[in-house]
Amino acid sequence: MLILQKSERNNRALGFFGDSLLMTSMSMDEVQAVLAPYHSQIQRVVVDSYEEWQRVSSFRAMSGYSPVLYSRTMANYVFDAIARNAQSTFSCDRTVLIRQESQTIKFIFGGKVIVRFKKGDEDNLGKNILTQAVLDYLDPQQILPGFPPEAAKVEIVWSSNEIGTSIEEILVVARDRHALLWSYRIDDEAGGVDESGVLPFPTGPGPDEFSPLVVIKPRKSERESK
Repeated sequence: MLILQKSERNNRALGFFGDSLLMTSMSMDEVQAVLAPYHSQIQRVVVDSYEEWQRVSSFRAMSGYSPVLYSRTMANYVFDAIARNAQSTFSCDRTVLIRQESQTIKFIFGGKVIVRFKKGDEDNLGKNILTQAVLDYLDPQQILPGFPPEAAKVEIVWSSNEIGTSIEEILVVARDRHALLWSYRIDDEAGGVDESGVLPFPTGPGPDEFSPLVVIKPRKSERESK
């Protein structure tokens, strides 16, 4: 009996029960409920990082450098910027744990959802070089060493518009290897609402509000006197 109880405890610690791994997946509604308080910050991180790449590209063009040859150059730069900006954004938030690894970075939100950021492909899945570590992450039944065994693993994937001038879409994606399980969009409204859910008031007039809607021409006598 003691041996059986010890074996069962070991299996639970390793993420096993019987002959199968404990599931590390959550429903879309469950994940969305965990990530919702962070949506506006996540969106800001991705948008700011892509805009940084745009400024770097503009500087390269003004300096006479030729455009980069490979799309992965852009994706790698944006990933680096996202990693830096996300660390800065969430480093003081005690509800977010940051796991810096040799070639990537992961975030654990609320102790329940593990996130990594990726550029999306045409199927809205993160683009990956299929290393063993990547395969482990994409398998919802595989538990990652050092992470909460009950935590779900998702990707936050981004895509730009067709001409590459801005972020078009940010999705939270759950997958089983190459198959999409579900996804939902972090839309533009996330950036316009603070944590209390109240829309912020404008801090100043818009660019067109300085110009009058109607231009009044001076009277003929005033024009002739000038």
